[in-house]
Amino acid sequence: MRALTLLPTSLILAGTISAAPLTIVDHGKSAYSICVSAQASPSEQRGAAELQKFIEEMSGAKLPVVTDASGCGRETILVGRSRATDAIKPGLPFEQLGAEGFVLKTWGRRLVIAGGRQRGTMYGVYTLLDKLGCRWFTSQVSRIPKTSNLRIPAMDEKIQPAFEYREPYFAEASDKDWAARNRVNGATMKLDDSTGGQVRYYPFVHSFLAMMPPEKYFQAHPEWFSLIDGERRRDHSQLCLTNPELLRESVKNVLGWIEQHPEARIYSVSQNDWTGWCECDNCRRVEEEEGGAHSGPLLRFVNAVAAEVEKKYPDKLIDTLAYWYTEDPPAKVRPRPNVRIRLCPIGACEAHPYEKCERNAYFMKNLRAWSKITNQLYIWHYNTNFSHYLLPFPDFDELAADIPMYQRHGVVGLFMEGDGAGGGENAELRSYVMARLLWDPRADVNRDIDEFLHAVYGQAAKPMREYFDWMHQQVRQPAEGDRNHLYIFMHPGATYLSGEFLDRAKAILDRARAAADDETICRRVAQARLSVDYVELMHAKRFSVRDGVYAPANLEDLRTRFAGFLNLVRSYGITNLRETSGMGQDEEEFRTWIKPYRVASIENQAWRLDVVPELNARIVRMIEKRSGRNALYEPDPGERPYPNQGGLAASAYDDFHARTAIGVTWQVDAASSGGQLILTGTAAKGLRLRRTIGFSQDGAVLRTSMEAENQGASAREIALQSRFDIGTGRIGDAAVIYRKRNGGQVRTQLVQPETLPSGNQDYRGAECPDGEWQLVQPSAGRAWIARFPSEQVDRAFMQWNATNTESVRFTLWSRKKNLQPGESLRLDADYSMR
Repeated sequence: MRALTLLPTSLILAGTISAAPLTIVDHGKSAYSICVSAQASPSEQRGAAELQKFIEEMSGAKLPVVTDASGCGRETILVGRSRATDAIKPGLPFEQLGAEGFVLKTWGRRLVIAGGRQRGTMYGVYTLLDKLGCRWFTSQVSRIPKTSNLRIPAMDEKIQPAFEYREPYFAEASDKDWAARNRVNGATMKLDDSTGGQVRYYPFVHSFLAMMPPEKYFQAHPEWFSLIDGERRRDHSQLCLTNPELLRESVKNVLGWIEQHPEARIYSVSQNDWTGWCECDNCRRVEEEEGGAHSGPLLRFVNAVAAEVEKKYPDKLIDTLAYWYTEDPPAKVRPRPNVRIRLCPIGACEAHPYEKCERNAYFMKNLRAWSKITNQLYIWHYNTNFSHYLLPFPDFDELAADIPMYQRHGVVGLFMEGDGAGGGENAELRSYVMARLLWDPRADVNRDIDEFLHAVYGQAAKPMREYFDWMHQQVRQPAEGDRNHLYIFMHPGATYLSGEFLDRAKAILDRARAAADDETICRRVAQARLSVDYVELMHAKRFSVRDGVYAPANLEDLRTRFAGFLNLVRSYGITNLRETSGMGQDEEEFRTWIKPYRVASIENQAWRLDVVPELNARIVRMIEKRSGRNALYEPDPGERPYPNQGGLAASAYDDFHARTAIGVTWQVDAASSGGQLILTGTAAKGLRLRRTIGFSQDGAVLRTSMEAENQGASAREIALQSRFDIGTGRIGDAAVIYRKRNGGQVRTQLVQPETLPSGNQDYRGAECPDGEWQLVQPSAGRAWIARFPSEQVDRAFMQWNATNTESVRFTLWSRKKNLQPGESLRLDADYSMR
């Protein structure tokens, strides 16, 4: 730990002018004691001990800690409510302070630090120490200024935190001492009774599965689960929220949670972390009554649970999410007073202040709408790249602007989700800055960053600040930067991670390493460099076609680099490179997928197609010879599992809603010729497939066909899918045009004002495109066209993304058929670019 002397010998707090400030320490000596109540709470006792500890570290004077049982002396720091504080006239406003508020007040020769017994008094101690220049940057690095004289002017301040719930969710922020000293109170932090506990949840989130486990309920009550596509579904389903019997059982189970976990204050009744809302007539009717919002049935259900909970437990709260498909607020229903809504801006650009970025207009619209219907709004904010924890994530400008913005909009609690596993990019700095903003949104973020970098990096602080600024320059608005957007699932091929950025970043970090004045700081600089090394490693994974092989440019070198990088990462105690899975899975995926693949190619005067049979007979490149441009979306090496992504693929599924395709082993058929490629596939239970790829007679159109035949002994249900991933570059003005089967032309602009810049659309029945759809991009002067026999296609699906990949996916589904032995099913699709 490094203690830096940054303040003058005599420390004087800014405050009310006083001719006779309190001299707590004079030339290293003190007549003062610290007095607490004989009935002090654990956190008040901790506050007194911490005040004693840090005054001694600062000045060398150790103030004795006494209780009011024997009376508090004239020269005393009163910590917490006691008989002495009760004697102050006029009285202190304890009834206004709540659990976390406090007063800092000089009273004669005494200094009063007193507030809410749960955490308020303790926070008052840390606030005073913060005013004196004490900082706790990480669990290992602090700054306790040195002085022989400690004087405090007259004070009379009443302070309360800006938010009732403050949680920077990083492993680095979970340490009990760091969290208490930085005045955060989150549910995942290692806070205990000595720190006044924390804001406790049970369960934390996505609780439908725990509340109504399908293995317990589905067989007897399928009607309690979502009706999806005409069937009640057990897996990846939500609940039928208008079912009265489901409500009664849910209330019983939530009351059981409260009885089993009385320590919690908030109980989560919230959707599972997938789609699958109920499509029954009652749920649809409620959605229509609520302006078409999926949040309508959810909030009505949550309110009904909360009403029953309040009857027995009026002090408990119910939490739910406005997340993903429920982010839009309902038209009529309002949250009950004991309900907390957690609004989740999962699609927002994290580079720019939300109010100044057109990509975030959709979220600001929702924030304003939710703020109008509840004064108990929480936010679930996102602060890392969940696909790549080490990826540079320049979001500090956004944080500095938007935590104050949330306060202006009446938000009362913030969960700031980062890398909970530990070791994510800038995790310690981000945790520290968040904690200061969550306590006081007026915090000077630039000063806080500079203080942190100086304390953590010493002589290397200046180049580390230069690297920090260079990273943020990649996304800042014009005149200050290159104005790239930043999202929480971006991949290493993102525009802001250009070769120019990497080259200069490495040069700056080399200078930081050279400036480091001890091994500890060298190691910290090297850990910061992991982010740049990771991006370069991911770039090196990119596959290309050379001499009939699809593989990275230097596979053996890549294997060596990958193994060495993971060993280095592990040496820092890092276990996860992404959300939900450890590095063992990354190693397994690398061994499984990163290898050379044979390519089968066909071409004519206009096009060249490269097909990889081992990757599900995927067309990985569709090169227009005139321009040399690939019409297909080429996946980023950071997508998983890479390279089994993107392109044009055809698959067989057991069901429209199956999570994975049927495993098929493909090979090129000997009957293939120069202008046509035939692949045959085998799957379990006697399923045989045939995929044909060729060109129209004029050579302008790619023609594909897939046929499945049941050569097994028993019937098998199956549906075929053809998926066309289009590489659009910037989607911008792209629109989809098609004719519906029930008549009428449709034109859908993909990116629209005040809407999420990514999304999807399911087309079924009469709404399905009638044999053709087009993606037009006027600014690029091109259009992609998919044509198909209407009688073969049961439904279609479109997905677009202007955030992470800048791509559009057209998916066609055959009808689902129960194939008897000897029966077959076919799906034809033609593709072209104009």
